[in-house]
Amino acid sequence: MGLFSLFKDSETLYFPGCNAYYKNNIYSELYKKIFSKLDIEFKTLQKHNCCGLKALEFGYETEAIKLSRKNFESFQENNIRKIITSCPGCYKMLLNYKKMLPDWDIEIENTWELILRKLVGNPKLIKRTFEESITYHDSCYLGRHCNIYNEPRQILELLGYKIEEMTESKENSMCCGGCGGLTITEPDLADKIAKQLLLQAKRLKIKKMVVCSLDNYILLKKNSGEFNIEILEISEVIAKALDIEFDDFEKQDNEEEQEVIELEKENKEENSEENEEEK
Repeated sequence: MGLFSLFKDSETLYFPGCNAYYKNNIYSELYKKIFSKLDIEFKTLQKHNCCGLKALEFGYETEAIKLSRKNFESFQENNIRKIITSCPGCYKMLLNYKKMLPDWDIEIENTWELILRKLVGNPKLIKRTFEESITYHDSCYLGRHCNIYNEPRQILELLGYKIEEMTESKENSMCCGGCGGLTITEPDLADKIAKQLLLQAKRLKIKKMVVCSLDNYILLKKNSGEFNIEILEISEVIAKALDIEFDDFEKQDNEEEQEVIELEKENKEENSEENEEEK
């Protein structure tokens, strides 16, 4: 954001979604850096509430409506007139608020079209381009639910990538298993579906797959090892092209992994001591 933006209370909210806000904050921070670099005006709220999508998908419609009303009241209190989000699931749900709340009057902007427009309008911001072939996976929420297929591809092509389409893509894209709460209710099935998608990508003989969803990214990355395919969230690609430093995010990610390893080690040692005492 420009200097003037630092002193201006923006009416545009960046809504990162629960995954990026609570579990993988490195990506919400990365998106904020991208927005600032592209001079996209925004603000964030100190308190984040779930959009309610999971509640709605699991059949708790009343709770989903309560969450939507709670969010709307928070948005009104903070003078929000427009929302951008990096989460396809939140994008779908926020668009649905208009049907759930009769007095809803906030614009939900297509974040991916906004990023594309800023890149096209100021190509000098692109410091690096990548002349290599990749494939792109369409998120169910972003694609078949919200009909957004072209903008992410146009961003990637603008950055120099050649997109090799999988057998099933765009409107016919195969679900990766990361939507609809499947990773919670049927994790083994979600893994099997993810591997089927990765098999499609492997047949293209490419080494990288880009996704526009953190949920999809996590599931596909988890299952990508045997296929030798690198999974990238589109924010990582854009950040590299804009020459945004995010080593600190990668370092934080590694530190969190190390903390988990150390915690598991401590638990094993405690269990071992308890077993010895029982003997």
